[in-house]
Amino acid sequence: MHANFDRELAAYFTDVEHLREWFARWLTAKELPKRLLVIYGVGGVGKSSLLRMFRLHCKAQRVPVALASGDEEKSAVDVLARWAEDLRAGAVRLPAFDKTFSHYRALQAKVTEEAQKSRDKLAGLAGKAASKTAESVAGALAGAALGSMIPGIGTVVGALGGLGAEALVEWLRGFLRQPDIDLLLDPTKKLTEDFLTDLDKAAAKQRIVLMLDTFEQMSGLEDWTREVAQYLTGNVENVLLVIAGRVVPNWGGAWPTWMAYAEVEELKPMSEEDMREVARRYYAAIRGGEPDPKQVEAIVRFARGLPMVVTGAVQLWVQYGLENFQAVKAEVVADLVDRLMEGVPKELKPAVEAAAIVRWFDQPVLRAVLKQDDVRDVYNELRRFPFVRARAEGLTLHDAVREMIEENLKVHDREHHRELHERAAAYFEVRLEKAKGEEAERLKLEVLYHRIRADEQAGIMLFQEMAEELAQYGFVNHLRILLNDVSTYPLEEQNSRLWKEYYDALLAKLESRAEEAEKNLYRIGNHHAAEPRLKGYALCDWATIRTRTRFILQPGGLEALIQAIERSNSFLPDSDSKKITNLINLGEAFRRVWEYDKSEDNFNKALNIYRKRSDKLGMAIVFRSLLDLNAIRGNWKQMFHARSHAIDNLPEFSKNSLLFGDIIGRWAVALCWAGRFKEAEYNARSSLNIRRQVGDLEVMGPLRDLGFALGMQDRFDEAYQVFGQSLEVYRNWASLQGSHIQLIAQEDDGTLCYWGVVSLRQGIYSQAEGRLIKSLLIREEKNPLGIPESVCFLGELYESVGNFVRAARYYQRRLDFRLTGRWYFDSKALVGLIRVKHALQEYETIPPLLTEAEEAAQRYEYNDHLASLRLTQGHIAWDGHIPEWGSGFDAALHYYQQALIYALRYNRFLLDEVLSGRPQGTPLRPIIPECLKRGEEGRRMLIALRDWWQTGMNDVGTPRPDTISPIPEGIPLLEAERIAREREPGDGSPQKSVVEQIDGALKEMGAA
Repeated sequence: MHANFDRELAAYFTDVEHLREWFARWLTAKELPKRLLVIYGVGGVGKSSLLRMFRLHCKAQRVPVALASGDEEKSAVDVLARWAEDLRAGAVRLPAFDKTFSHYRALQAKVTEEAQKSRDKLAGLAGKAASKTAESVAGALAGAALGSMIPGIGTVVGALGGLGAEALVEWLRGFLRQPDIDLLLDPTKKLTEDFLTDLDKAAAKQRIVLMLDTFEQMSGLEDWTREVAQYLTGNVENVLLVIAGRVVPNWGGAWPTWMAYAEVEELKPMSEEDMREVARRYYAAIRGGEPDPKQVEAIVRFARGLPMVVTGAVQLWVQYGLENFQAVKAEVVADLVDRLMEGVPKELKPAVEAAAIVRWFDQPVLRAVLKQDDVRDVYNELRRFPFVRARAEGLTLHDAVREMIEENLKVHDREHHRELHERAAAYFEVRLEKAKGEEAERLKLEVLYHRIRADEQAGIMLFQEMAEELAQYGFVNHLRILLNDVSTYPLEEQNSRLWKEYYDALLAKLESRAEEAEKNLYRIGNHHAAEPRLKGYALCDWATIRTRTRFILQPGGLEALIQAIERSNSFLPDSDSKKITNLINLGEAFRRVWEYDKSEDNFNKALNIYRKRSDKLGMAIVFRSLLDLNAIRGNWKQMFHARSHAIDNLPEFSKNSLLFGDIIGRWAVALCWAGRFKEAEYNARSSLNIRRQVGDLEVMGPLRDLGFALGMQDRFDEAYQVFGQSLEVYRNWASLQGSHIQLIAQEDDGTLCYWGVVSLRQGIYSQAEGRLIKSLLIREEKNPLGIPESVCFLGELYESVGNFVRAARYYQRRLDFRLTGRWYFDSKALVGLIRVKHALQEYETIPPLLTEAEEAAQRYEYNDHLASLRLTQGHIAWDGHIPEWGSGFDAALHYYQQALIYALRYNRFLLDEVLSGRPQGTPLRPIIPECLKRGEEGRRMLIALRDWWQTGMNDVGTPRPDTISPIPEGIPLLEAERIAREREPGDGSPQKSVVEQIDGALKEMGAA
């Protein structure tokens, strides 16, 4: 059918000759210069007609072509089915896809049949009451995925007891295999793979063109379309993908280089001369002869450059016998609409106005807006109205026509205009109460649209509430959809437009476009037309950006931030939550200048206010900041407390939000410092997955933490691959920061530092040294908070290779500069310095260092540091170099036992290192090598340790009921060791127990 339509279109199609010539050249080119063509422009400029002209040209050249439209195809499966149908008409074979698709349809039919059988059976058993119950439950399940795919499923689930999707899946298992259930539940993945595989084979023999029209109607398919486009441009040389819509696809976050593969063309409104030609040619096509030039001029002015309006006006002119499109003030939209409505039957005018009020309609919508019980006749008449077209939800007037008629109604009858919008809003609100999932999201947008059109001031408050929640949680995709939708509203008040621009800026911030966000927030915060509350909001979020280290450490950076916060607060009432956000901003700022007590005080003030208000989202956000503070300071207990409370305060629906992803992966590296390598890996991966799903570009943190966690588990190849990704992501992110790049290092100091530590663990000392020194140089200039890490790890590096003087210099440097207040690395430097002093036999300097190190390590449960201290004390005590620590075998045994327990409490990796060491070296002097050097006394020591380990308890004194160690205190050591080894599987290689390692050493010494 569309072939005839295309040929009719060719009779009057006008303009965009350059694009048609471009397409014709590329269609026959030996190689496609670009594999993606994106055409965008406002509604009605002729994008759909142009694609149909492309399709006609393809058919003339015998090039297989497929066209899917967002008006009709709302799922990936729908698009694939449409493409496949068109390609089969062009003699393209898709065997794998056809087989899977046929099987999928057969499964749907089978499930529908089984559903009917089950429903009939249950209805027969239970009678009318059961049927009524089933129907009510089915209605509640209408939003479920399967319920929308297969008729009758909801009723069956209801009859099964209202258990929802779980009961349904269990019911499916009664007659389907698991692969069939998987296909039924998620057909997109398999069908897409098969389609692309078939397409790849077909394209090896011929050029193929795929087209997507009205792409703006496919907001839910944007990621899927991007993935298909990315595959085609990267893997299939002979396929041209054409996409037409109102806006350019927003793929920059997930596919930063996509425009290198694309030709992007804007289709602009027609010139008046081109519109006159369209009007003349279309009139001749549908009626014959020449139209009245005066009527043509009226139509041209009415159309506002939109060819679809031109053809629609001509069609209406012919269909209804309109004779006069001229008006006294033809350039005024209202007069032109009056002329248009003159040709509409009187009984149809209210329906046309109702159709213009809503963005789409069906009979229930018309009933609600018109307040009529029977709208079948007017609905059928509207279906034939020239400007009406179909979309997935129902019918709609063309945008330009709808906007003109609605505006005309508002000008001439504002009260009726408002009343119609209020009716529409009320109707969609009722539907929203029962909706779920994507349907609920769509209905929210309809409610918002009508609330704003009915009363812009009140409606914009609803928009602000919706957008604020999405921004707070970091639902980036949902916020983007909301803002894209609101950008199509004809906002009349400047303050309304500024609120929309404010949330555009917050979206930019969430998408790592910091410079753009900062610039616009500052502009809005100082805009003369912005209401005080909006100014306060904009300055608050501007301050949030300016709390970053690179701004705070600039001269006057903290003072400028405090001034902005004070100005923000001056615009806000005391009850406004943004004032609490400003407390958090102050806390973040003080944290970055190492005034931790002031930072914590502001965080606690904010937390107390949120607690009084029972605001769980606010509490989660404050706990995130407290997590940062305690991770930086090295208070692991409070860090774990803050993390768990932040997560516990987030609702279930937020599990895929950027906020949840940020919290769960935040400071995963600190989990490694606390000995939890596998947990750190899991958290970093979870965070990374969520961030990538929402298109976040600033994922260096979870990547570098993931690399560190993998490396600390001795999974070096995996770690290096992730570190490489982290550096690449950092470079891409930095390139988006505009002039801020001058404040950012060219390489990520954190990734370099952690990569250096992993290289040290592997024993590749030259690479470790290069990366650690490079990270230190960057941190000295850009990020002093990271200096403690770099200098301590450099101390460990030089200690490992026996350069004790240089190691002492780096450890001492950390101790001489404690302004950053990082207790874990203060303790780490002290412990390292004690080992160095032992190696240099400077025993008289050790006791005061150990007293200081012991106090911090015990207070914050730095079990790795305590293990190292006890190990060193054991070596020293065995030889009696510090008499007050004891002397000889028994004293050494006591310290070695404690060293093993603290190492066990840290994790099994440290346990093995304290006992046997590492093949590639370590700053520790492990027990077994020490015993091997001591002959018979060493053999006795190993036997004593082995016997004790088999009967001893995880106990070094008064047990802590709230220990941070995942190994419970007071349990047998063998049980504790089993738990530790299960928690940290590492690379999966077989582990040797403590007893096995000692027995191996004894065997080496020749013992029975």
